[in-house]
Amino acid sequence: MLTSRYKSFLNQLFEPLATAIARTGISPSAITLTCPVLATLLCLVFLRTREVIPFCVAMAAVGCLDGLDGAVARASGRVTQFGAYLDAMADRYVEAAVVITVASVTGYWVLSSLVLVGALLVSYAKARAAMEVPVANQEWPDLMERTERGTLFLTGLLVSALLPWQPLGRDLFWWTLVVLAALVWLTVIQRVLRARRLILSRE
Repeated sequence: MLTSRYKSFLNQLFEPLATAIARTGISPSAITLTCPVLATLLCLVFLRTREVIPFCVAMAAVGCLDGLDGAVARASGRVTQFGAYLDAMADRYVEAAVVITVASVTGYWVLSSLVLVGALLVSYAKARAAMEVPVANQEWPDLMERTERGTLFLTGLLVSALLPWQPLGRDLFWWTLVVLAALVWLTVIQRVLRARRLILSRE
């Protein structure tokens, strides 16, 4: 929701750096592919070290880098449909890799699976609707988009490491996953209902 509503503002933040990078001739797709490579390396390190704070900080930096490829594409006049496709594929990979890695470290497989399956369905609900009728990104300002999911996930993991409080015997990251799973599945329902409305009105 925040990404959709404030996309133009976020684009302005990236514009100066994107313009500078565009002048170097670096391909936007190269930046896109850098994100899953870095995420994979960070996940492997996290599996070995189990150091939560450095992992969360580094993944937040990768998240910021993820918003740069589109800005570079616009600044260099190299916006392509395949670039958008590649970016979406890379985003799905990074999200899945992070959730699975953290599940391996924390042992919260069931809740993590609920979050991940719901997140993938949120994305697919929109993509599948677009295969049926024309839809625009601005028509999908839903509750838990990728940025919101990633922010809540990493924040909950970080706060849980910093604050060892365990309400009802569960750490704060467990509760984060409960809340996140509920919100993600509400978003799935929200998108299915919107897709139904759009398809019925445009078919």
